[in-house]
Amino acid sequence: MKTFWGGQSGWRDEQFDDGTVVWTAPDGRTHTTTPGSRLLFPELSAPTATVLATRVPTAHTAGLTMPRRKTTRAQDRARRIQRERELDDSYPKSACAT
Repeated sequence: MKTFWGGQSGWRDEQFDDGTVVWTAPDGRTHTTTPGSRLLFPELSAPTATVLATRVPTAHTAGLTMPRRKTTRAQDRARRIQRERELDDSYPKSACAT
């Protein structure tokens, strides 16, 4: 709901450490949702500790990164279309007529 009805006067949500989410409607009404696992595994519903970032993570020692595109999607599409047209042109026309 917050994706489509967010913004300054839209839906708001507040998430708690135990998995509970309190939704606040544009008109101020609140709706509370609790995780279903609370019924099956109550011992796991204890709040978790707050995570504090103490340092900036270092880069991978091997220098691994996500691959980067060398061409745009539009260029890739144009190249695929051109290859298909070249294949069509190289196909013998006599084979098409039956």
